[in-house]
Amino acid sequence: MHASLHWPLPALHSFTPAFESLGLAIHWLTLGLVLLATLAVGVCVHELLHVVPLHLTDASYTVTVLPAEEPTSRTTWATLQHAFSSGLVRVEVTHLRPTTPDWMVRVAALLPLALALPLGLVVAGVLPNPVTTGDDVVTVALVALTGCGLPSPADWSVVWNGASRWRDQ
Repeated sequence: MHASLHWPLPALHSFTPAFESLGLAIHWLTLGLVLLATLAVGVCVHELLHVVPLHLTDASYTVTVLPAEEPTSRTTWATLQHAFSSGLVRVEVTHLRPTTPDWMVRVAALLPLALALPLGLVVAGVLPNPVTTGDDVVTVALVALTGCGLPSPADWSVVWNGASRWRDQ
């Protein structure tokens, strides 16, 4: 009678490998997006953390978003490529008061190390370890954020030389 109702349905377990592969692909895509987003935000926060102590000393500085060498000759794609290779935000000190203590300039250079604080709290046992809990997303974000807190060679130069770079000008 209703022969169309009795056609053989494929077993649901035959679709399982396809669903597992799709789930794995989505998981890796999510990890990649979390990594990129954390790096983008972390690099911006790194640069802006330099400004906090400098602002307290009444230093003059400029903050440039998506810096470009020659802004008029660049296309949008070239600007984005330059931003990914040299930073999304650039902070430049234009004037430093002679009364600014060297230790304050050195603190400004090292302040982005605060981005490694979450990893320190995990190591100290204050925060749960995302590796042992199996939370891959938090692990990727934690590692990326910690990497953003590492001082650049320019930061180390300021740590070792202090404010002499700006006072000589």
